[in-house]
Amino acid sequence: MRLSFIQFSLTFFLLLNSSEILIAESPHEYVEKVHGEIVEVVKNKQKIFDDNPNEFILSITEAIEPLVDYERISRNVMGKFYKAASLNQRKKFQKIFKSSLLNTYSKTLAEFQNEEIIVLPKVKKSNRPNREKVHLEIKTNTKNYPAVYDMYLNERGDWKIINIVINGVNLGLVFRNQFYSLMEIHDNEIDTVINNWISSI
Repeated sequence: MRLSFIQFSLTFFLLLNSSEILIAESPHEYVEKVHGEIVEVVKNKQKIFDDNPNEFILSITEAIEPLVDYERISRNVMGKFYKAASLNQRKKFQKIFKSSLLNTYSKTLAEFQNEEIIVLPKVKKSNRPNREKVHLEIKTNTKNYPAVYDMYLNERGDWKIINIVINGVNLGLVFRNQFYSLMEIHDNEIDTVINNWISSI
């Protein structure tokens, strides 16, 4: 099993009244449901990846789309450079960032064998009703890895992933450091960094 599977198979993130929060599905239930749907897609579509990778990627994208807030994650990855970026640059990076994650995610899922992702019971009540941490365990043939989804409840009452920590590695911070490093290499030229993003991961 490749490290990229561990990073991206999970790779992959408010303003509500308390009455609205009560009607929302719990984040643990939601994550478990979406992961179940992803596993079904893998089982049904895995064999077509070599001949038709685009169909496989599209199926995975449709399954994971409801779970991840790509806009918010990409904004956090851009960090201090987000405000300096134009609207078009922000949208372009979000699109490229999302595409790069989904392509890597899909390629690793195409090799999915005996790995298992288990959503653990809630262990601590959040002091913020619109934020929650969902703890998971990734089981492989050789080792188990702890993981945490940092989630928030958006204005439509949907739980969304905004960051992932796997085996102690904060992926949001890793991606941000990567963006900052590229900005330094390319003399703070945001367009150049965006165009080089896919080749850098």
